Amino acid sequence: MRTINFTPPFATSGYTFFGSINGLVCLSGYHDRSVCICNPVTKEYVKLPKFSRDSDSDQYFPWARGFGYLPLTNEYKFVESIRLKTDLSIVEVGVYTFGSGNGWRNVGRFDLKCGDTLIDNGVFVNGALYWVNKTGGVVFVFDLTEEKFREQISPHPKPTGWWHGYSIGVLGGALYYAIEHGYQLNESTSDIWLLKGKNDSHDMKEQVHQETLGWSHEFSYPEKKTIFLGKGWRCFTFLLLVSWHL
Repeated sequence: MRTINFTPPFATSGYTFFGSINGLVCLSGYHDRSVCICNPVTKEYVKLPKFSRDSDSDQYFPWARGFGYLPLTNEYKFVESIRLKTDLSIVEVGVYTFGSGNGWRNVGRFDLKCGDTLIDNGVFVNGALYWVNKTGGVVFVFDLTEEKFREQISPHPKPTGWWHGYSIGVLGGALYYAIEHGYQLNESTSDIWLLKGKNDSHDMKEQVHQETLGWSHEFSYPEKKTIFLGKGWRCFTFLLLVSWHL
């Protein structure tokens, strides 16, 4: 293991990490939302132009973004979307394919009926980008090959608890779905689910069609979180216990 120093080409020091594929790293500046793909080893990078939108710049909210790769066509793609202020259910999507020379392509508007959503950056798995609504648990799926949204994936029924939190990521080449729930802020349980297709296949076409996918419960773990009290910042013990259910 070695340390590589690379300074992202942004006006400010803050930036967001969108993912790393085949040694290429995708980053975005905090303030201007500019995007670059870089090779930290060679120090080479490509900075994307701004997404040219059909909508007036004052009539939209920034929404989902993500970075992915299609091995069959050797294409790296960045997806950016906005929600219209006049109708929050309508999402307008732009796709930038690196090296194509076409720049941004507006691939259309989609009625997702997403309402009031809070999402993180997209998670790329097997030909699709996924975003989870952190307040409601619904998963949005964008097919990078067909460049359109698929049917939304419903969350697993809520477990017991006064509060719930949702997150997604990649585990063993599949999309994982985590539901954190509890009755107290410093104690909770997280249930981890994997999105699997028929016969546990991870084929790209199966992964982007909801009808072949289903949630499989993998494991749960309870935890007591570190909490700080008083001016002395007194710290209590952090406990993490993992129990596997295979």
